[in-house]
Formats: sequence, structure tokens, C-alpha cells
Amino acid sequence: MLQIPVEVKKLLEKSIIAFGTCDKLMRPNVIAIACCKVVGPNQVLITDNFFNKTYKNLLENSQVSLSFWDETGNQAFQLKGNAQYMTSGDWKKRVDTDPVNTGLPHKGAVLVNITEIWDLKNHQLICSQDY
Repeated sequence: MLQIPVEVKKLLEKSIIAFGTCDKLMRPNVIAIACCKVVGPNQVLITDNFFNKTYKNLLENSQVSLSFWDETGNQAFQLKGNAQYMTSGDWKKRVDTDPVNTGLPHKGAVLVNITEIWDLKNHQLICSQDY
């Protein structure tokens, strides 16, 4: 099973992340997100505080991408996966009670099951669920 490496997790949880989605016609959309945590060996939980096109895209197409990097450009990663949008249940409760979301609308929770991790600086696949 794919596991998110520790160095990737640390950078992800302290970064502003480029979150990419596509609608059913494959028109891309990218937004910046900050409320994102690793919640399992290959799972990332994202809070929907201000989604618009992103929300619509997630309902039409579950394939997503997350890209993030450090301030110096010495580390950069891309995670690809399948997302599930939730407005109730345990994951939604988790984003509702996360202190990082205090004062924000936290309209929904997005659970992403990661299928690939890329090292963008070195242009190589770190791991994939297919290998």
C-alpha cells in the first residue's frame, strides 16, 4: 500500500497548496488551500471553506491533484488521487472541530485517497499504488 513519506507530510501540512480539479469536460481549475492534513497512510483531508467551481468539479470528477513546495524551492511535491466530498459523517465532524477552521464556514470535507506521489524538483515518481 502507498504511504505518504514523513518529509512529504511535514511539508504538506505547513504549506499553501495548489489544489487542482477538472469538470466532466476536463476543464481544469486550481485554487489555493491551507486547511489540509494527512489523516492516514495514504489519505489527506481537506476542508471546503470557500469552494465554488472546485465543489462542482468534485461532484463531476473525483480525480484531483495537490502541489506544494517550500520557500526555497528545494522541495516540491505533487500528490494525485481520488476525492470524496462529504457534508456529514465522521470526516465532516473532524473538519468542524479542527481549530484551524475556527471562524471559517467549513462547508464540507474532502477525503483524498492518494494514488501517486511525485518529487517535482527531481522529476520522478516517488510511489504509486500501481507499483
